Amino acid sequence: MVTGATGGYGSNALKYLKEFKPDANIYALVRNEEKGKQLAEQGFNIRVADYNNLDSMVKALEGIDRLLFVSISIPNIQKNVVDAAKMNGIKYIAYTSLQGMEYSKFGLEINHRQTEELIKGSGIPYTFLRNNWYLEIIAPLLSVAAKTKEFPYYSREGKVAWALKREYAEAGARVIADGGFEPILELTGEPYNFKELGSAIADITGQSINIHETDRKTFVNIISKEDITELGLMLATSYQDYALKGNNGEDKANPSTFERVLGHPLTPLKEAIKELI
Repeated sequence: MVTGATGGYGSNALKYLKEFKPDANIYALVRNEEKGKQLAEQGFNIRVADYNNLDSMVKALEGIDRLLFVSISIPNIQKNVVDAAKMNGIKYIAYTSLQGMEYSKFGLEINHRQTEELIKGSGIPYTFLRNNWYLEIIAPLLSVAAKTKEFPYYSREGKVAWALKREYAEAGARVIADGGFEPILELTGEPYNFKELGSAIADITGQSINIHETDRKTFVNIISKEDITELGLMLATSYQDYALKGNNGEDKANPSTFERVLGHPLTPLKEAIKELI
């Protein structure tokens, strides 16, 4: 079973699972029947449950022996998934955790650390997929730069390691399909600073991009006038704040484990950005 089946990660994981294990009985966990219709049409078995509701989770996990547990960022709720898995005798859990939890990661590390401990305490064999950041997070900023030929940034040389969401989903699918991986997998792309992202956009578009370092206030003033949502702007600033602050482990990120799990190299930065914009 794949939880969070209609999300970007979950839907991609299902696609890869179907490719890797075409004869397996693959289940998709959704929050309501309507959300599961399209997946049912694709041949997946649908179960309906909500992490908030233990009874619904217990019923949904009946007969499941391998679980790709796609995390959410709300603390404590994930305990219901672990409890339901234990009550149903699930034999293996692959859990989408967080890379570099010894550092401050927007507070997300607290929730993932708690859930990892719950899974360890359950006695169920596991693999923690310690995923780093999806490139999709800053896709709105990259798209603005491609359209306007302007790429202001204020994070100096601070780096963040990105990879595509579908690549993380492929890794999750390979792990849950195979089960022969170690208990902890640190999955991350190559680290890049924001200036390098701007240069990649220039190469992709074949156009001159005005890449210029500025301060946070000026950056916000410039980008907020462009076609970008409040969420897109918030993420663009949050991750630059994160990169600028440093002491986050990003500069040490190494994709070797990720590529070993995938069995092939990660998508190069330029190709990944091109795919998104």
